Amino acid sequence: MAGIDRFTTAGIEVFALKDGDTVFDETVFPDLDPVVRDSRLRAAGLSGIITEFNAFLLRHPDGACDLVDTGCGSTWGDAAGHLPARLAELGVALTDIRRVILTHLHRDHFGGLFDAEGGKVFPKAEIWLGRAEHARWHGSGEGNAIVTEAYADQITLFDDGDEVAPNVRGWHLPGHTPGQMGLRIGSDLVLVADILHSFALQLPEPEVFAKYDADKPQGIATRKAALAEIAERGLVMASSHAIAGQKFVRLVVDGQGYRAETV
Repeated sequence: MAGIDRFTTAGIEVFALKDGDTVFDETVFPDLDPVVRDSRLRAAGLSGIITEFNAFLLRHPDGACDLVDTGCGSTWGDAAGHLPARLAELGVALTDIRRVILTHLHRDHFGGLFDAEGGKVFPKAEIWLGRAEHARWHGSGEGNAIVTEAYADQITLFDDGDEVAPNVRGWHLPGHTPGQMGLRIGSDLVLVADILHSFALQLPEPEVFAKYDADKPQGIATRKAALAEIAERGLVMASSHAIAGQKFVRLVVDGQGYRAETV
């Protein structure tokens, strides 16, 4: 099915669901030489800095369904917000979701928690959020705090290494946001949230950062450490902004960086 990719580990079916896409402008990677940028994009067969917004469905052996992030909701207009349709293609209704695991509180990850009128889309689901991420936003008065306010009585906080579900554990990946959480699923799959915004531009040179990273040095350190572990251990990686053909990959060391090989 278009916009849906699957990988199975530890009896858990993990579906990468495309919520939408967009083209980043040239300012997203401010320190990357434009000549190098354009050369890497051409080598990857890309006409621009294309990105996709991905959420993930975890279907457990007992049939329970968990959602990792919720897509953009109405934030990007018609370009995104297609997660409910993707779930429907898999026979999953929004009311079937047992828990929503949020990697971090940016609109392209939590937008689907709310309908166009601002109402809660998941009034009964558990909402899991990294403890450091909750601390960053809760009570801040910033727009992203809407999640910690509207869903306050449904939120469970978790830390690095905590079990979120059977065979699913949190992985703290700070830098993009202070409390960004990836997931380790089974023994061979990791969801890495937003440590990458472009495989074409960042895998060859993990020091390249996106302007969206709140703490750039920490983001670079996190990315380098995570990618090194993934490559060394032969793990399968899934990323929130991977484009078609990149949804589940292994990494191979290539010079000073890496290249992705689709599983």
